Amino acid sequence: MGLVKITELTKELGITSRTLRYYEQMGLIRSERLPFENYRYYDRENIERVKQILVLWKMQIPVRDIIRIYESKDLAVLVDSFTARINAIDHQIVSLLELRRIINKFVQSMMQKGIKHISALPLLYDKIEKSLELKEKHKKEELSFQRLSELSEQAPPDLTIVDLPPMRVLSSLERNSGKSDIDGFWDWLAKSGITIGAPGSRTLFEYQQDDGQTVILHRIDRDFNNTGPYQDFEFDGGLFAAGSTYADDDIASFHTGMIKSFDENAYYEVDYSRGGFLGHESLVESVISPDSMREKINIYVPVKRRLPAAEQYDQYETVTDIALDEIERDNPVLCEYNVPLAEITPVNNPHYRILETDEAEFIGWIAARRLSTNVSVRIPFRIDIEFMADRESERFGYGSDEGSIRIYHGNSMFAVNMENKADSRLSKEAICFNEPLTGKYICYPRLGSINYNEYNTLTWIVGERHFAVVINGEVRYCGVNFPYMATDLYLQKPETVIIGSDGQGKKYFRSIKISQLKTTPKIIIRKGELNMAVNRSNNIIPIIHPLIMMHYGENYWFNGCARYVMECLGENDYDYGFFAGLTGDNFAQVYSYDRFRGDGVTDYFLSEPRGTNFIEEVFDECGYASTFVTLKQLSDNRSMYVNTLISYIDNGLPVIYNHWGKNPNIIWGWGVFVGYEDYGKTLLYITSEMKEPGRVTLDDMLHGELMPGQEYCNGWIFVGEKRKDVNLAELYRKRILSLPQLLSVKTEGYCFGAEAFRSWAADIENGKFDGMKPEEFDPWYMYTVYVCNLATNGSCCHSFLDRALLLNPDLKFIEEIRRLYEQMRRMWNEQNGEDLEAIGGGFNITLNALQDKNRRSRIAAKLREFAETADKIAAACHGE
Repeated sequence: MGLVKITELTKELGITSRTLRYYEQMGLIRSERLPFENYRYYDRENIERVKQILVLWKMQIPVRDIIRIYESKDLAVLVDSFTARINAIDHQIVSLLELRRIINKFVQSMMQKGIKHISALPLLYDKIEKSLELKEKHKKEELSFQRLSELSEQAPPDLTIVDLPPMRVLSSLERNSGKSDIDGFWDWLAKSGITIGAPGSRTLFEYQQDDGQTVILHRIDRDFNNTGPYQDFEFDGGLFAAGSTYADDDIASFHTGMIKSFDENAYYEVDYSRGGFLGHESLVESVISPDSMREKINIYVPVKRRLPAAEQYDQYETVTDIALDEIERDNPVLCEYNVPLAEITPVNNPHYRILETDEAEFIGWIAARRLSTNVSVRIPFRIDIEFMADRESERFGYGSDEGSIRIYHGNSMFAVNMENKADSRLSKEAICFNEPLTGKYICYPRLGSINYNEYNTLTWIVGERHFAVVINGEVRYCGVNFPYMATDLYLQKPETVIIGSDGQGKKYFRSIKISQLKTTPKIIIRKGELNMAVNRSNNIIPIIHPLIMMHYGENYWFNGCARYVMECLGENDYDYGFFAGLTGDNFAQVYSYDRFRGDGVTDYFLSEPRGTNFIEEVFDECGYASTFVTLKQLSDNRSMYVNTLISYIDNGLPVIYNHWGKNPNIIWGWGVFVGYEDYGKTLLYITSEMKEPGRVTLDDMLHGELMPGQEYCNGWIFVGEKRKDVNLAELYRKRILSLPQLLSVKTEGYCFGAEAFRSWAADIENGKFDGMKPEEFDPWYMYTVYVCNLATNGSCCHSFLDRALLLNPDLKFIEEIRRLYEQMRRMWNEQNGEDLEAIGGGFNITLNALQDKNRRSRIAAKLREFAETADKIAAACHGE
């Protein structure tokens, strides 16, 4: 057959395996897989096809045209492609010839008119402007500076990407005044015996501040004792685009052309700081000039790598029948860290202690309570853990995933024994993880099972060539060709390894070892795609942090969004607890008669037509104008609202969104847009406990198919100007006094307060879940969302009540309201075996419990006790 292995073919042709896979993905070539082989093989026909493709590619024939050529097999298509390429070259030639003719005309005019000094050039231009006309399509257009700019900018600058190292520098900025004194600085360098760096040595730079001052930087040794009058500081270095030009050229236009050239680059973009300006001012450095009569300079513009979209990469592949020693051989260890269990740092107060046996005992209760190993590594890495999970201590009292072992690295999670439920029929014992580059959540049921009540060994290898999970010596999963594997792994920043779990079950650790794996440097710079545009392509607001902290009971995410906006506006009094009280989310139990409507009061009001007025009223109470733009309005006026969003981001303000769509590529629920890329085609967002922004395309966000019942609540919220000052004490007072009205809301679709508890109890007792199959039962949407509602309110409304009483000391009954909500909290999970969780009606609910008449009757009775307490809260507001 004459088959050639992919690794051999790449060496022969001098191309990458990724290029071959891309051609195959595009349907241009085909490979074969031999039995028991993990590599692709190519026959002679396909190898010849690859060689033909490479010839066309070197002629800069686009891939889409290459596909047309092979699909049609018609010579006319090949001729058309060549003709189109010739026309493109002709266009470049015409532009260059036009520039040549104009320059030649200038030279002739200068000689004829005796121009000997550059200062007379504008007068010369003014004279020839009236007589010089361009040929062909521009033959009727008089010469203008704009046209000259267009012609010069059609030839993109020749740029390279460099990584300037961190360095200590002296500057021409005076210590006392902060002003740049270039003459004095130059003399001081000479007097101090500091040798000026040679051109091109990356020792001497200059840049221009926003106020127009030019500043000189000179690299110095780190042990240099600066006793002079000029500031020294640490230059952070980083990635820069470097372009060369002559100092007597139009530096400003060349600099603008450098910035524009990155607008369509697939791998790099200009690095704007969070204030909308460049991450560092552009640097200028003198270099050795090939023309001794003209000074040549390098201009350095800060750039950053783009986070590529998932569709730019091949689909990852699962590898079967692979041995652990092969995986270890292809992903070798660089260095190892044995983590001392006694030096692990608990995060968010989990239970953690060292036993007399030197083993560690851990209970997380909720996923936010974790263990920091205090060891940081970059991808690729390896984690080896020896652990035991105690079956008897599992209660499913705080949610699902009892028995899971989770490893966190940056925004990614890698976990085994995941997605387990109180009802074992619904448990998946899955391997679950986030793909490190794109963040995609991937889950493989049944592959993550462990042995309970005995020690297990777990190995995660997030390698350069393989992504593998090994449990008790068995390779449970191995994959290749993940998107992160195509990046420059050696440039990834180190992240601290965090260990976690979920639920009440005890976990024991005997050892934890973290290994930094070796990397092979990769360089990805595509040529010829630096097209130009004039507007800023990307920006991000300066304030970046998680939206909410679930550890603190911040479970109503709109209130986190509102706090985020107010923080950016400098309104520190409007925190999460304030908004959770103002909206009523932290005070009212909710219940829906017909369908899932969300998590609390805010979501319920938005679930009905014209419910968006509620959001605008909330911000109006705070003194601010706001506009809720529905998904339909966004779709009908897409360009206008995207430009509005860009304007908000450029002014440092986030835009709130709420989206409950069915498109699998989008985010859902509440969050804030904090930045944009590609002129708004891609949006940067923060939701939940994300520490760094995620990315979503505008097309996916405006996808029209929504979750049933969520048609009215989807949209963006723009918080505008401040209209009035607000009396904070009066705002708290108004909310407290209006609690009885809030707790008595009842519509055709839902109800709040005591009636919510009673309706919930009635549905349970009257057999709402009778006849339901396990696969039809969704605990969150059908039940535990209401448990979360009552648990959150009983535990987390107190900050608002305390502040209200502090500002309004005459409202003494607030103390009674506080006591009653505290009583609700104990009724939920701290009532000596009689609480809701203890009787199996809390987060640990099962379908069996809801279908068993005796057990559900007891749950319903407990919910009616909650109703009685809610009645007392409403009565307390009246002083009863």
